[in-house]
Amino acid sequence: MNQLEWTLRNDICEVSKRLYHAGFMTGGDGNLSTILGPNEVLVTPSRLCKGFLTPDQVVKIDKQGNKLSGDYQATSEVAMHLAAYEERPDICSVAHCHPPILVACTVAGLDIPANILPELELLFGGRIPVAPYATPGGSELADSIRDSIRVRENSTVLLDHHGFLAIGHDIYQAAMRVEQAEAAAKIIYYARQLGGEKPLTAANVDRLHQSHAKIIETDANVYSGYCQADECQSKGEKVSEDEIEQIIRRVVEQALEGSK
Repeated sequence: MNQLEWTLRNDICEVSKRLYHAGFMTGGDGNLSTILGPNEVLVTPSRLCKGFLTPDQVVKIDKQGNKLSGDYQATSEVAMHLAAYEERPDICSVAHCHPPILVACTVAGLDIPANILPELELLFGGRIPVAPYATPGGSELADSIRDSIRVRENSTVLLDHHGFLAIGHDIYQAAMRVEQAEAAAKIIYYARQLGGEKPLTAANVDRLHQSHAKIIETDANVYSGYCQADECQSKGEKVSEDEIEQIIRRVVEQALEGSK
């Protein structure tokens, strides 16, 4: 096992514990995956508690879902992960879990409304799409997310009466999107207990997008230290600390300029 694979296995375990302790992956629920190579994917095992996952328990599969190595079976929802990778060749990781407020919204038949919070506008394009209910596991669930996830502006999808899916350049970014979406849903929930949410005006939304137009989304290398983009998947190229520092400096400078 090379250093890249070991690092990615550790990343999956760290994020699993983080989401478990946040209450988003209870018991054996939830699953994570990340691309290792052109035809290799690392994925969490079925039925194991993600809060106590170890690197050796992570399963390696190919992009057809066949197990390449591992003592456990891959998650039963692996087809959903592979569907996300098929529809979005620009991503390298998928996180699926069950954040309570987000799932409760689907059970109650409520969408996450648009134009409510700045972070919803900037991070999720105003609203989070809801995929129709599908039986967990198998091709039906995989097919249910395709229409939503293939839209480049969508980085998350609510699964009706089931859970939540987030994609990213690495597993940390996917997990961060889970946390941000649940936090927004919680604020909306509290607002409704206090009498209902008050939307941002169209002018507010326009100014928000204009002020952040120059801010680019943080590159995956800032999180992981190596390139996993399409053109580098087969190379496993390492990004130097100087390059990471330059990326961070550029993002910060653009953020400061956009806030003036």
